[in-house]
Amino acid sequence: MKSLTRILSVALLAVAVPGLAATNAAKPGPGATQSLDQLADSQNPIEYKSPEGRFQVTYPTGCARLRTRTNVRPGSPTEVAAEIFFVTCDRAKRDNEGCGVTSMPGAARGLKGQAAADKVLAEVTKQLEGYGVRPARQTPLRRDFGKKGVVEGLDIQAQKAGGAGDFWIRGLLRGEDIYLVMAWKASGGLWTDPEYVRFFDSFRPWAE
Repeated sequence: MKSLTRILSVALLAVAVPGLAATNAAKPGPGATQSLDQLADSQNPIEYKSPEGRFQVTYPTGCARLRTRTNVRPGSPTEVAAEIFFVTCDRAKRDNEGCGVTSMPGAARGLKGQAAADKVLAEVTKQLEGYGVRPARQTPLRRDFGKKGVVEGLDIQAQKAGGAGDFWIRGLLRGEDIYLVMAWKASGGLWTDPEYVRFFDSFRPWAE
Protein backbone atom coordinates (compact mmCIF):
# COMPACT_ATOMS: atom_id res chain seq x y z
CA MET A 1 0.00 0.00 0.00
CA LYS A 2 1.29 3.44 -0.85
CA SER A 3 2.10 5.70 2.06
CA LEU A 4 0.30 9.00 2.44
CA THR A 5 3.60 10.80 1.87
CA ARG A 6 4.10 9.11 -1.49
CA ILE A 7 0.54 9.82 -2.55
CA LEU A 8 0.87 13.48 -1.62
CA SER A 9 4.26 13.80 -3.32
CA VAL A 10 2.71 13.29 -6.74
CA ALA A 11 -0.05 15.85 -6.19
CA LEU A 12 0.33 19.08 -8.14
CA LEU A 13 -1.61 22.01 -6.74
CA ALA A 14 -1.99 25.18 -8.83
CA VAL A 15 -4.68 27.63 -7.83
CA ALA A 16 -4.75 31.42 -7.93
CA VAL A 17 -7.32 33.91 -6.72
CA PRO A 18 -6.53 37.64 -6.32
CA GLY A 19 -5.44 38.88 -2.89
CA LEU A 20 -3.21 37.52 -0.14
CA ALA A 21 -5.57 38.10 2.79
CA ALA A 22 -7.74 35.09 3.56
CA THR A 23 -11.33 35.01 2.38
CA ASN A 24 -12.51 31.49 3.11
CA ALA A 25 -9.43 30.51 5.08
CA ALA A 26 -8.98 29.81 8.74
CA LYS A 27 -8.52 33.35 10.05
CA PRO A 28 -11.63 34.30 12.06
CA GLY A 29 -13.68 36.93 10.24
CA PRO A 30 -15.62 39.89 11.63
CA GLY A 31 -18.33 38.84 14.04
CA ALA A 32 -16.86 35.37 14.58
CA THR A 33 -17.19 33.95 18.06
CA GLN A 34 -13.72 34.17 19.54
CA SER A 35 -11.90 34.89 22.77
CA LEU A 36 -9.03 37.38 22.87
CA ASP A 37 -6.72 37.35 25.86
CA GLN A 38 -5.62 40.59 27.50
CA LEU A 39 -1.88 39.99 27.54
CA ALA A 40 0.47 42.61 26.13
CA ASP A 41 2.16 41.75 22.85
CA SER A 42 4.95 39.34 23.66
CA GLN A 43 8.60 40.20 23.20
CA ASN A 44 9.41 36.48 23.30
CA PRO A 45 8.09 33.42 21.50
CA ILE A 46 4.92 32.00 23.05
CA GLU A 47 4.64 28.30 23.81
CA TYR A 48 0.99 27.38 23.29
CA LYS A 49 -0.83 24.15 24.13
CA SER A 50 -4.37 23.23 23.13
CA PRO A 51 -5.70 20.10 24.84
CA GLU A 52 -9.00 20.53 22.97
CA GLY A 53 -7.26 20.81 19.60
CA ARG A 54 -4.68 18.13 20.46
CA PHE A 55 -1.62 20.18 19.51
CA GLN A 56 1.18 22.37 20.81
CA VAL A 57 3.32 24.94 19.01
CA THR A 58 5.59 27.93 19.60
CA TYR A 59 4.14 31.16 18.21
CA PRO A 60 6.43 34.05 17.15
CA THR A 61 7.03 37.17 19.20
CA GLY A 62 4.11 39.59 19.10
CA CYS A 63 1.62 36.74 19.25
CA ALA A 64 0.52 36.78 22.89
CA ARG A 65 -2.98 37.83 21.83
CA LEU A 66 -4.17 34.64 20.23
CA ARG A 67 -7.59 34.48 18.64
CA THR A 68 -9.33 31.20 19.25
CA ARG A 69 -12.50 29.87 17.69
CA THR A 70 -14.29 26.54 17.58
CA ASN A 71 -16.74 25.38 14.92
CA VAL A 72 -18.81 22.21 14.98
CA ARG A 73 -18.77 20.54 11.61
CA PRO A 74 -22.10 18.90 10.65
CA GLY A 75 -21.97 15.22 9.90
CA SER A 76 -22.83 13.56 6.59
CA PRO A 77 -23.19 9.96 5.37
CA THR A 78 -19.50 9.97 4.38
CA GLU A 79 -17.99 12.26 6.99
CA VAL A 80 -18.09 11.98 10.76
CA ALA A 81 -18.93 15.24 12.51
CA ALA A 82 -15.87 16.86 14.07
CA GLU A 83 -15.11 20.00 15.96
CA ILE A 84 -12.66 22.36 14.26
CA PHE A 85 -10.32 24.46 16.36
CA PHE A 86 -8.73 27.66 15.02
CA VAL A 87 -5.93 29.45 16.88
CA THR A 88 -4.58 32.41 14.91
CA CYS A 89 -2.34 35.40 15.49
CA ASP A 90 -2.15 38.68 13.58
CA ARG A 91 1.38 39.62 14.50
CA ALA A 92 1.64 42.85 16.46
CA LYS A 93 2.65 45.96 14.52
CA ARG A 94 2.98 43.99 11.29
CA ASP A 95 0.79 44.63 8.27
CA ASN A 96 -1.02 41.53 6.94
CA GLU A 97 1.26 39.10 8.74
CA GLY A 98 0.53 36.25 11.11
CA CYS A 99 0.13 32.54 11.56
CA GLY A 100 -2.25 29.94 12.88
CA VAL A 101 -3.19 26.32 13.39
CA THR A 102 -6.42 24.67 12.33
CA SER A 103 -7.11 21.38 14.09
CA MET A 104 -9.76 18.94 12.85
CA PRO A 105 -9.91 15.99 15.25
CA GLY A 106 -11.52 12.96 13.64
CA ALA A 107 -11.76 14.58 10.20
CA ALA A 108 -10.15 11.55 8.54
CA ARG A 109 -11.93 8.91 10.60
CA GLY A 110 -12.38 5.73 8.57
CA LEU A 111 -10.18 6.97 5.71
CA LYS A 112 -7.06 5.15 4.52
CA GLY A 113 -4.44 5.59 1.80
CA GLN A 114 -5.67 7.61 -1.16
CA ALA A 115 -8.89 8.66 0.57
CA ALA A 116 -6.96 10.11 3.51
CA ALA A 117 -4.52 11.85 1.16
CA ASP A 118 -7.40 13.33 -0.84
CA LYS A 119 -8.93 14.67 2.36
CA VAL A 120 -5.72 16.43 3.40
CA LEU A 121 -5.24 17.81 -0.11
CA ALA A 122 -8.79 19.12 -0.20
CA GLU A 123 -8.29 21.03 3.05
CA VAL A 124 -4.95 22.45 1.89
CA THR A 125 -6.45 23.50 -1.45
CA LYS A 126 -9.25 25.40 0.31
CA GLN A 127 -6.64 27.48 2.12
CA LEU A 128 -4.61 28.19 -1.03
CA GLU A 129 -7.76 29.34 -2.78
CA GLY A 130 -8.84 31.43 0.20
CA TYR A 131 -5.52 33.24 0.36
CA GLY A 132 -5.33 33.66 -3.41
CA VAL A 133 -1.92 32.06 -3.85
CA ARG A 134 -0.29 29.48 -6.04
CA PRO A 135 2.39 26.97 -4.95
CA ALA A 136 6.01 27.87 -5.60
CA ARG A 137 7.39 24.65 -4.10
CA GLN A 138 6.03 21.64 -2.28
CA THR A 139 7.60 18.84 -0.27
CA PRO A 140 6.09 15.62 1.11
CA LEU A 141 6.59 15.17 4.85
CA ARG A 142 6.87 12.16 7.11
CA ARG A 143 8.01 12.11 10.73
CA ASP A 144 8.00 9.22 13.17
CA PHE A 145 7.48 10.35 16.76
CA GLY A 146 7.82 6.86 18.19
CA LYS A 147 5.12 6.20 20.77
CA LYS A 148 3.37 9.40 19.67
CA GLY A 149 2.82 7.96 16.20
CA VAL A 150 3.67 8.85 12.61
CA VAL A 151 2.76 12.18 11.04
CA GLU A 152 2.57 12.50 7.25
CA GLY A 153 1.60 15.35 5.02
CA LEU A 154 2.59 18.02 2.56
CA ASP A 155 4.52 21.28 2.97
CA ILE A 156 3.68 24.02 0.45
CA GLN A 157 5.26 27.44 0.08
CA ALA A 158 3.11 29.66 -2.09
CA GLN A 159 2.87 33.20 -3.40
CA LYS A 160 0.31 35.57 -4.76
CA ALA A 161 0.35 35.84 -8.55
CA GLY A 162 3.14 38.24 -9.44
CA GLY A 163 5.23 37.25 -6.44
CA ALA A 164 3.92 39.84 -3.95
CA GLY A 165 3.31 38.18 -0.60
CA ASP A 166 4.26 34.78 0.84
CA PHE A 167 2.09 31.99 2.27
CA TRP A 168 3.22 28.75 3.92
CA ILE A 169 1.07 25.78 4.82
CA ARG A 170 1.59 22.26 6.10
CA GLY A 171 -1.28 19.83 5.81
CA LEU A 172 -0.66 17.01 8.29
CA LEU A 173 -2.34 13.74 9.18
CA ARG A 174 -1.85 11.86 12.43
CA GLY A 175 -4.17 8.91 12.82
CA GLU A 176 -7.65 10.25 12.13
CA ASP A 177 -6.79 13.89 12.88
CA ILE A 178 -5.92 16.56 10.30
CA TYR A 179 -3.92 19.70 11.07
CA LEU A 180 -3.22 22.78 8.96
CA VAL A 181 -0.23 24.83 10.13
CA MET A 182 -0.12 28.17 8.28
CA ALA A 183 1.63 31.53 8.10
CA TRP A 184 1.30 34.57 5.84
CA LYS A 185 3.50 37.62 5.25
CA ALA A 186 2.56 40.26 2.71
CA SER A 187 6.02 41.86 2.75
CA GLY A 188 7.70 38.59 1.73
CA GLY A 189 10.65 36.77 3.27
CA LEU A 190 8.38 34.37 5.14
CA TRP A 191 10.13 31.13 4.28
CA THR A 192 13.51 32.19 5.69
CA ASP A 193 12.19 34.11 8.70
CA PRO A 194 13.61 32.25 11.74
CA GLU A 195 10.49 33.04 13.81
CA TYR A 196 8.25 31.22 11.35
CA VAL A 197 10.72 28.41 10.72
CA ARG A 198 10.62 27.77 14.47
CA PHE A 199 6.82 28.00 14.45
CA PHE A 200 6.53 25.22 11.87
CA ASP A 201 9.31 23.05 13.30
CA SER A 202 7.89 23.29 16.85
CA PHE A 203 4.44 21.96 15.95
CA ARG A 204 3.46 18.71 17.66
CA PRO A 205 0.10 16.99 17.13
CA TRP A 206 -0.53 16.42 20.81
CA ALA A 207 -0.63 18.48 24.01
CA GLU A 208 1.17 17.40 27.16
